[in-house]
Amino acid sequence: MSPNVEKVVKLYRSLSFTPSLVGAKFTNNQTIINTIWSQRNLEKLENTKFVRCIGISPNLSKNFESLPFDVTNELLSATSPSERFRAVLKSANEKQFLEIWQSHNLTKVIDLNALDLHGDVYTDGEFRTFEWSPDETKLLYVAELKIPKSEPFYKRSAKKPKGNNSDSDKPKAPKGEEYLYRQDWGEQLVGKKKSVIAEYNLEKDEVEILSGLPDDVCPAQVIYSPDGSYLVGVAYKIEPRKFGLIYCTNRPSTVFTLDFNGNYGPFPLDNKAVKSPIFTPDGKSLIWLQRDAGGPHHGAMALMKTTAAPLDSKTATTIVDVVRNEIETDNGSKFYGLFNTGFVKRCFASGNRLVLSTNQKNTVNTYVIDIESGKITELTYNNGSQVVLDVDNDLVLVNRRNYLMQDKLALCKLPPKESEVPLNWTELTISSVVEGLENCSFEYLNLSQDADDGVKTFTAIYLGPKDGANKSTNLIVWPHGGPHSAFANNFSLEATLFLSMGFAILFVNYRGSTGAGQDSVEFLLGKIGQSDVSDCVLATESALQKYPFLNPDGLVLFGGSHGGFLVTHLSGKYPNMFKAVVARNPVIDVASMSIISDIPDWCYVEAGSAYTQVGKPSEDLLLAMRKASPIEHAHKVKAPTMLQIGSKDLRVPPHQGLEYYTRLKANGVKVRLNLYDDNHPLAQIPNEMDNLINSLLWFQEHL
Repeated sequence: MSPNVEKVVKLYRSLSFTPSLVGAKFTNNQTIINTIWSQRNLEKLENTKFVRCIGISPNLSKNFESLPFDVTNELLSATSPSERFRAVLKSANEKQFLEIWQSHNLTKVIDLNALDLHGDVYTDGEFRTFEWSPDETKLLYVAELKIPKSEPFYKRSAKKPKGNNSDSDKPKAPKGEEYLYRQDWGEQLVGKKKSVIAEYNLEKDEVEILSGLPDDVCPAQVIYSPDGSYLVGVAYKIEPRKFGLIYCTNRPSTVFTLDFNGNYGPFPLDNKAVKSPIFTPDGKSLIWLQRDAGGPHHGAMALMKTTAAPLDSKTATTIVDVVRNEIETDNGSKFYGLFNTGFVKRCFASGNRLVLSTNQKNTVNTYVIDIESGKITELTYNNGSQVVLDVDNDLVLVNRRNYLMQDKLALCKLPPKESEVPLNWTELTISSVVEGLENCSFEYLNLSQDADDGVKTFTAIYLGPKDGANKSTNLIVWPHGGPHSAFANNFSLEATLFLSMGFAILFVNYRGSTGAGQDSVEFLLGKIGQSDVSDCVLATESALQKYPFLNPDGLVLFGGSHGGFLVTHLSGKYPNMFKAVVARNPVIDVASMSIISDIPDWCYVEAGSAYTQVGKPSEDLLLAMRKASPIEHAHKVKAPTMLQIGSKDLRVPPHQGLEYYTRLKANGVKVRLNLYDDNHPLAQIPNEMDNLINSLLWFQEHL
């Protein structure tokens, strides 16, 4: 290795020890906080998850902190309401085991594979359920339906001895269904085809698959009612087809109830998509998040409420509606809508006050919402993002984070209702600016296009040196993917590595990003490859003007997915502006992607049309998709381009990058393609390490 490569590898290894705070919960009558952290483990080539316990005194100060202990092999865990039991789902030797722990020891272990009642338990964020019943006698989870193994039409079998009827009562395996296609839920949900609800009974030590669900829905996010007499969950509609679910809040679905006699009751929500139903602590109301089905894959949500005991969908009311542009909170800050897809497990303070976090332009902010009046109060934090982790009897735990320091835990006690602010926060963990970045800062840029558009404003985040010699610092222009997502100010190993090697970064939250009102999300539809590209150019030009130490001859492009779509667009439309490109799983040809992606509707909607497979395909629409694509400008590209492609990517299938690679080569452009055995995010540790270090070396080579 060259000395420079050794330096980069050493720096990456050092940064890999930085942990991320992924969860925290009060236990033992608020005297202990269990915090959950995750960090990269380069020796094992996986993420390590560990717990640190922090003791809290009555005045909310920290009185001790334990050494971390590893919980990487815990797939799911849940503590019963009284904290008498703890349930854990673990995996070993390709099997799943359910463990029940009490205060002194492990009391039950269930080999779920040996029961042969269902497939794997779902542990993903879309379907995941792991819930104790209110009386702590049962545990609820969601798993894959067990499909009887099919046999071929002809199969030789041994003759059974006369008088042997031991198998006569067993159902016969169906014949001729070995190759029957059953669609799954796509990217990162491969193999998840039909979910069922399972319940483990502690007293009987038995698992039961609950009946009553119709065949045309998949249950998800299931919870017990306050008295444990019925269940509530999300029912995803699976006809006429399933679309990729991860990153998509637009899938047709409804809230449902199911009792233990098999009586299923879906809420009559017409053409809606729902997330995360939860009961209020007093058991009198059910709340959930809701938006219109179809359309952009993510957007603003409405907060809904209905009465409980009994649940009545006809009385559903809107607590916070979809915000089109902006509204004002009770304490005078601007609020751009709810873009969260769920809530923490315990999310209520006294007085039916809901505490949640959501994207707001360049940060994730935390709010208190009175679900009776709809009043919104921001729990203000001015140094980055603040994410709620747990709420217990008015004590609120949050994660405070920004680009320049690792995550830190803070807590406060909410005052009584109607007087939520100001608050006295206590920071329980120490975090300082990453070594070597003391001269760096971040700044939010409010930008506006000088055009006759319905939405003109957008934002960007500058991250880099505070000052420097004139034109001395090279700049990475980095648009996010989605396109309906957003950059939020939080620690990033990628960004820190680039900063440490002397680059500045410009994160672009172009029009279409979330966290800026629903009108901004919808503005981009039919304009991809146009307004998002022009926003990236304006952001770049504005940064060069604002920071004279940035080098206009040292601009490079970095982005993945729709961010890859944008950087390949920019290098084609502005061939003399950028010196090098790195694109991860980029969308290159929307028209061809519309046939093979797990979200073909994305291609239609972003091109300005509703998705349909009814009738004859529209040649005009396919042409519009092609004209909006970077492939149209590939012949003009000059910048050396590195492509990083996942061979298992179902969202932006690998043919997109492979086609672009061969086209650039044919046109004489210096191009390199790395093909990883991975899916869309390229997040496996060895793949992340390789693609990130190669990206940095590519930029250095061509500047």
